[in-house]
Amino acid sequence: MSDYFNTVEEAMDRLKQGGFIILSDNEDRENEGDLVALAQDVQADIIYDMLHEANGLMCVPVNGEIAQKLGIHDMVANSTDPHQTPFSVTMDGTFEATGVTTGVSAFDRARTIQHIADDKAQASDFNHPGHIQPLIAQPNGLRDRTGHTEAAVDLALLAGKAPAAVIIEVLKFDGTMARRDDLKQLSDKLDVPYITIDQIVKYMDAQHIQSASQLVSSK
Repeated sequence: MSDYFNTVEEAMDRLKQGGFIILSDNEDRENEGDLVALAQDVQADIIYDMLHEANGLMCVPVNGEIAQKLGIHDMVANSTDPHQTPFSVTMDGTFEATGVTTGVSAFDRARTIQHIADDKAQASDFNHPGHIQPLIAQPNGLRDRTGHTEAAVDLALLAGKAPAAVIIEVLKFDGTMARRDDLKQLSDKLDVPYITIDQIVKYMDAQHIQSASQLVSSK
């Protein structure tokens, strides 16, 4: 099993190059895998490939600062989701600020997602509702909640990028959720790094990083 997963360093290298990785949570939690890319520099071809290969719900995790600045707020006041997934009101970039038209194409989604991660973006640059589903990460990331939302934002910060990412759950061709062996096969097929949330936590422990939110993004 030593070569079953890649290293966190390998995953971050791929993310910094503009690609995506596969990320699993714990088997005793959701036991699901997401494709993950960084929002800051994501391109339309990566968005298309993620949609094509994963078939789940594409979401954009952000930290609290981005959410507050852009007026992103919870979809409901009192969530009954057992995993407390922090769904927020959907959004599209405006045509004036981003060039987005209908919002659904891979190009439009990439433009909206890039602009969410842009430190010059403002709330008026977006329309609501839209085709992009933001998720608001907990303030201390994986130290507060071991979900894909927090893991993706923490990976962005660890990679020195804006605290925003793109995630999408991986489904099998029969419509059921992909589990670890399925995700490993997909990793081998696509030649993309495959890691777990637990590995990120252990990496942060080894680097004496109490919370990725304390890191300063190089943007």
